[in-house]
Amino acid sequence: METRKLTQQYGPLVAGKRYRVAQTFTDYDGIERREGEVWTFLGSSFLPYESGLSLFFTIGGKTEQVRLQAIEEEQLYITNNLPAWFVEHKSRWRLW
Repeated sequence: METRKLTQQYGPLVAGKRYRVAQTFTDYDGIERREGEVWTFLGSSFLPYESGLSLFFTIGGKTEQVRLQAIEEEQLYITNNLPAWFVEHKSRWRLW
């Protein structure tokens, strides 16, 4: 997957930062995304004629596309409130 052409920021999501899934949800493809998973955001693309939002993350060492559709019948409740679903993850290092 060529990620250089992706939009580097979408709302609060910034490429290169890690995010924790704050609430379990089901994406457009019917894949359940589990609360607590930590992903690295790579970028996004948006298809206005389909209201299709593709968010690209590194998940489990692989580049994955999380597809959402920004219409009421689908995932508008997520796309309109991303901070409730994706929270920046800050690693806590302990040296003891």
